[in-house]
Amino acid sequence: MNTYKFYFLSLFVFAFSFKSFSQKVVVKATMENKKTNSKSDTIYYDFNQQLTWRDFQGKPDASSPGGAVTASGFAFDSKMNYDGKTIYLDIGIYTFFTKNDSWKKANINSDYHLLHEQHHFDITRLSAEKLLANISSARFTKENYRTLLSSIFEKAYNDNSTLQHQYDEETNHSIDTAKQLEWNNKIALEIKRLKETTLAKN
Repeated sequence: MNTYKFYFLSLFVFAFSFKSFSQKVVVKATMENKKTNSKSDTIYYDFNQQLTWRDFQGKPDASSPGGAVTASGFAFDSKMNYDGKTIYLDIGIYTFFTKNDSWKKANINSDYHLLHEQHHFDITRLSAEKLLANISSARFTKENYRTLLSSIFEKAYNDNSTLQHQYDEETNHSIDTAKQLEWNNKIALEIKRLKETTLAKN
């Protein structure tokens, strides 16, 4: 199972920061490579680092039918520059997992179930990449940047939620082992392609 976190704070800062300008807007989006601090509650997505059951530090919800919950999401940092003619807005997107919002029940300890939860985190990362692509391909103007950014982020959130629910429904929360294997293979392939593409850019 998965819960979702989504941050709009920086977007609202943009709106107020740009209020007095009537200039051209250039938006550049990149995927940030944030490093995880082992003492922090937050784990940033890393192609080379898988989740472990020790990362699920929240209190289990006894009323939930699920055996574990992965709390993951995507957010962005922002930086603005203005050269007198053009507003340059840099957006750094990142994917994260929060330990204290993620939990597992005492009887859930297998690698099989852990992989199911890891794939929730993977799906969030894949959704963040689609967000990056949509921002990068959008045509921003001084008239539309606020509403367009908002709609792109809202769509990314909704698309991610839909895919997460589809994953849980089709695998029956990992109970359907055949479907789980299909999703394992599908997600592993997409993550492999994304990792190779990301490494090629760096």
